[in-house]
Amino acid sequence: MNLVSYQLKILSIASHRVEVTLTFMPDQPVHQLSMPAWIPGSYMIRDFAKHLLTISASDISGPLMVQQLDKQSWQLTCRDNPVTVVYQVYAFDLSVRAAYLDDEIAVLNPAALCLAVSGLDALPQQLVVPPPEAAATANWRLATALTPVDDTAVLGFGTYQAADYASLIDSPLLAGVFNIEQFQVNDVPHYLVVTGENLTDLPRFAQDLQQICQQQCDVFGTLPADLNQYWFLLWVTEQGYGGLEHKFSTLLLCNRYDLPGPNSSEPDDNYQQLLALCSHEYFHTWWVKRLMPAEFKPYQLAAEHYTRQLWLYEGFTSYFDDLALVKSGLISPERYLTILGKTISRVTRSPSDNLQSLVASSFNAWTKFYKQDENAINAVVSYYAKGALLAFCLEGALRQQGSSLQQLCQYMYQHYLETGTDENSLFASLTALGFATLADTARDWVSQSNPLPLQQAALQLGLELRFRPATDHNDLCGPANQNCLPAYLAAGVKVQQGLVTITQVIEGGAAHQAGVMAGDQLLALAGWKITEQSLPQLLQRLPSATEQVLTIYRKDRLLTLQLPITVAPAKIACLQFTDSDKASTWLQQEVTLQTAAIVDQAAPVTS
Repeated sequence: MNLVSYQLKILSIASHRVEVTLTFMPDQPVHQLSMPAWIPGSYMIRDFAKHLLTISASDISGPLMVQQLDKQSWQLTCRDNPVTVVYQVYAFDLSVRAAYLDDEIAVLNPAALCLAVSGLDALPQQLVVPPPEAAATANWRLATALTPVDDTAVLGFGTYQAADYASLIDSPLLAGVFNIEQFQVNDVPHYLVVTGENLTDLPRFAQDLQQICQQQCDVFGTLPADLNQYWFLLWVTEQGYGGLEHKFSTLLLCNRYDLPGPNSSEPDDNYQQLLALCSHEYFHTWWVKRLMPAEFKPYQLAAEHYTRQLWLYEGFTSYFDDLALVKSGLISPERYLTILGKTISRVTRSPSDNLQSLVASSFNAWTKFYKQDENAINAVVSYYAKGALLAFCLEGALRQQGSSLQQLCQYMYQHYLETGTDENSLFASLTALGFATLADTARDWVSQSNPLPLQQAALQLGLELRFRPATDHNDLCGPANQNCLPAYLAAGVKVQQGLVTITQVIEGGAAHQAGVMAGDQLLALAGWKITEQSLPQLLQRLPSATEQVLTIYRKDRLLTLQLPITVAPAKIACLQFTDSDKASTWLQQEVTLQTAAIVDQAAPVTS
């Protein structure tokens, strides 16, 4: 059988080098070899080829000419013989998108390792991973969703195969010491692979994941028809967080203490965030790995590949990820409201909510969302967060009319699975389901840079949403003492070289009015020294509605500014249940209303 074969040999752990041997039978005199510039699901140019160190080619008759064409492509002149290309890749990118190698783990993303052969990408692709030779790897195993062949055991080093190049680069491999748990969802095996030795409760983790997966399956009514297995490949490290979806797996990165502790009850915040990450990537199994924007059929990996639909695929996924946790009973309805409130506040407090539309945010993901700077809070809308809130608004409107967002997702999955969606598909689906007016409204939500009708949606789902002033830059949710609100700097700060330093300035806020800029070092306010501890105290104690002298360093200049001492505008979300029947139906959990006395005591200010 004609195929393209890659051998990934762990050449040197200390040097973080993987040697790749590519063999194939040429079908033309010249082939182009190219490395993807990016990996699907992460919309930023990564330039994986920059890590390629050496390359040479030969056949049975001797060396072949390999000439570099650009930053990621090489031209190979062939004879009518099988070709062998050998190259080395530096693998030390601690992320879920690329390749990483040390004495504890090997993370092998074929997108960052395997050169595509022009004209042969539709052929079966074989991947050979021999056992590493270093003593530190004696107990390593290999986990991947790729199909083992040639008597290769599951979890063993050996030979694996993918249907084509697109499938190959959609199949990460994780090698090292790990533990594995298995569970079933609709009789399909699911595997949880967790690297290293950890003080955790893996059976509990697997049980929680099984409930989440079942909830996401219920959204669509069934698993994808071609899903015969699914792998959660969890790379545990000291510091790190992230995930990337694949068709039959997800590669995840977390901190060691994000894992559930032994004998823990309700998930702590770190474990809840990890479960939400798993939930998010699993939802993508339907929503972007199978149903996807039509322009991604197929992906073009040599340069940016634009779409205006990321709000639909990442935003809806972000809505359903936390929702699965409460529907499965892993977190309480009240805790879910806190999570939802933080999402609302991140969007509503940002001036970008009135500047950039969701379609513009999606289209410019490559250069704006994925390359955020100190002005991002003023200029960049998150298609994750605001896209999730758009889904929340659709949920409320649909449930008020006897339907649900789940019904809409099922309709779209059934009708656009083969063709992919275009920019009109969601609105056409709403119209087809009998919600033409809502379709027109939703089109405005997506295309215009205006705040969403969140209070109306909350009411439709059995909630009351009010807004109150922020107490500091990290304040995102919950009640606050309305009689003792501090002044609000409206700027992000962190300590650098022992000085409180401005990291971002919110347009229109007190710091912006005073002329504070990112990079400024704060020295004194009203004659009092500024430290990380003293700044909130000064903002609390200085008289409101006054201006106070702010002393700063700006680069090598000493400046004095006039800082308004004012309370923040009311943009921080406070949510509470007001209709237990609506809320219980939506969340599939019993919701108990707070007593009037408690509600009144914590009542926030309405915007």
